[in-house]
Amino acid sequence: MITQPPGRSTAQWDVVIVGAGPAGAALARRLRPRHRVLLLDRARARAAGASRIGESLPGAARVLLQRQGIYERFLAQGHAVRGASVAQWDSDTPAWFDPIRDPHGAGWHLDRLLFDLGLRDGAVEAGVSLVDTVRRLALSHEGGCWRIDAECLGPGGAAPSRGVHHTPVLVDASGRGMAAARQLGLARRGHDRLVCLYAHLPVDADDKDQATRLCADANGWWYSVRVPSGQRVLALHLDSDDAELKALRDPERLLAKAQRHGLLAGIRPTTMDFPVHLRPAGGGGLDPAATATLPDGFFAIGDAMLAFDPIASQGLFNALATADSCAHAIGRYLDGVGNARERYLEEMRAVEARYCQRLGETYAAVTRYARERFWQRRTAGGAGGGVFAL
Repeated sequence: MITQPPGRSTAQWDVVIVGAGPAGAALARRLRPRHRVLLLDRARARAAGASRIGESLPGAARVLLQRQGIYERFLAQGHAVRGASVAQWDSDTPAWFDPIRDPHGAGWHLDRLLFDLGLRDGAVEAGVSLVDTVRRLALSHEGGCWRIDAECLGPGGAAPSRGVHHTPVLVDASGRGMAAARQLGLARRGHDRLVCLYAHLPVDADDKDQATRLCADANGWWYSVRVPSGQRVLALHLDSDDAELKALRDPERLLAKAQRHGLLAGIRPTTMDFPVHLRPAGGGGLDPAATATLPDGFFAIGDAMLAFDPIASQGLFNALATADSCAHAIGRYLDGVGNARERYLEEMRAVEARYCQRLGETYAAVTRYARERFWQRRTAGGAGGGVFAL
């Protein structure tokens, strides 16, 4: 059930979460029933039909889904079990990785719309209040309490409704846009130019391949896999200032560039009548030190706290994991533990340090393109290291 305040209303909550994506919804469910929780999300009508790139969860996410109490529902949604992955990274010789070697299991390729909906429904069923028609938010902090002024779309073209919400805990779960953090004066760290060009290709009956394919190119890297819809995702990650970017918005040119590589040469869509989408893909996030300067009770999770480069294949896992950690920290904070937020930020610093080390090693491993601008920008010193397991 979706709740929405009629006209103008005032309400008191234990926690208000801005953003009802996977991170926000997972956190909200973890906090109920002990705490009164409000999820605020932007109007979703314009995003409902948006094309989503294929995304996945590693087998290690099983524990997090079980803690959410939605693991059986998740399995019933019909997400595809991940098969083997194959890469041409620093060599044209394919390197295979079989998920049977992963102690956590194979993981899944997701129907992302079903996955997101399942998390939101689970939160509402647990007693979380959800308002997903927000047009505008105004945030302030006074007297040890956060105030959120929310303007929401009115039903059927009616005048907008307005609500005032008070809470000791405000959480930014709004993704890379960092809607709450930016309004409070925090800037995103990281100036990565990485973008993703991607398309969902209609496949013919002969395309039975379920392997995830990863391939380095002179000016970026490729990713391709069959997703639960039956289509094949083809994605190229490159820099936003790449001279080739505009031309590659053309489906024929994108496919022709991909087919130069042995791993991708066999991709044959049944028609070239498909759109090519573009989205930001670079990593980055909030500076924990700057976050700590905000008034008590402010937290950030998921991509709002730390967005991962897609090569890590950890974005959705990070959303669930940070929600789990943040739920523990918020519980301690509301119980009066004075260092609860600082301990959470210390954990996020450790996560970021491990991620950055592995990311540098992964990009530095591609020595055959070491002189190309894309790879030089991402070289973190020293060769070696392996590709993140996809």
